[in-house]
Amino acid sequence: MGIDGTMKIGIIGFARSGKTTVFNALSGAHAAVGAFGSRDANVAVIKVPDTRVDRLAEIYKPRKKSCAEVQFIDVAPNESGGEQKVIDSSALALLKNADALVHVVRAFENEEVMHPSGSVDPVRDCKALEQELQLGDFIIIDKRVERLEKEHRKGLEVDVLKRCRDHIEAGASLRTLDLSPQEEVDVAGFGFLSRKPLMLLGNYGEGSIGKPDPSGLSSYARQENLTLVELCGKMELEVGELPEEERQAFRDDLGLGEESRTHFLHAAYNMLGLMSFLTVGDPEVRAWTLRKNTRAVDAAGVIHSDIQRGFIRAEIVNYDDFMAAGSMAKAKEQGHVRLEGKDYVIRDGDIVLFRFNV
Repeated sequence: MGIDGTMKIGIIGFARSGKTTVFNALSGAHAAVGAFGSRDANVAVIKVPDTRVDRLAEIYKPRKKSCAEVQFIDVAPNESGGEQKVIDSSALALLKNADALVHVVRAFENEEVMHPSGSVDPVRDCKALEQELQLGDFIIIDKRVERLEKEHRKGLEVDVLKRCRDHIEAGASLRTLDLSPQEEVDVAGFGFLSRKPLMLLGNYGEGSIGKPDPSGLSSYARQENLTLVELCGKMELEVGELPEEERQAFRDDLGLGEESRTHFLHAAYNMLGLMSFLTVGDPEVRAWTLRKNTRAVDAAGVIHSDIQRGFIRAEIVNYDDFMAAGSMAKAKEQGHVRLEGKDYVIRDGDIVLFRFNV
């Protein structure tokens, strides 16, 4: 994530998968659809819906209210030379620092929009993309190992890269390779795409959501231990263009359930092991994205490096306890506000005030 806690998600997929339609539906953007391989990436930042921020803002009436943010990067597939590819050098540079990848998989039929491979086969596309990600990482690793060996360099970097290369040669993505904390550090700078968490987003036709999946995509996701989100990008985009007060009723009538953006973000947070902590006050009420099991001193660094450097203690109250008490003063009277040190592990929904001195 960025130093401000912003989660970055790369949206990838083969041409004519409805990828940019999904990007527009999730982000509320209006990116041009159908400019296959002839455009730059679409980028959008959205707010993560959080009712806790809204309710706390009603109490504190701050000058500013800020939810956590997610940046979507919609990368154009490469169709140059008639070759079906998802990632080229420009896409690689954009995706290197992404926290996760989302593969938009075409699972809808449309005779007017032919699949580049001639037929709709979600499992085939999933396997093809995995192989492309693995091959891209293999090329980077092989070149790096060759250079290190020419320089007669030995050590942890060479060893872990050779392990990664062997793993890919065995037909597996790097996300399934167990690495030690030090090995994670050694490979982090390479931004290997097959190492990143991957979510499958099945883009289905109208009327297919929630019904038996003849494409085999859901079975494939279970088999590969991948998160799968199902939606109809075209329908979600149409619903998103309705007035906000009409959307949920329309979704209920169509049996679409939870709003697609909220559902997607919940799935992404779970996949990445993320949560949110809160800060409150007159200037701002804000949610901050944080990885689970993060210590208080490291959470302070998400806000500002000076707070982390000068950390003294953290005053903590859980959101539910605060709301039950009705105010910070009453929460303190009832013993819900605790003083915690650097090693306290922040929990989802903690309201935190950091005390520091620099």
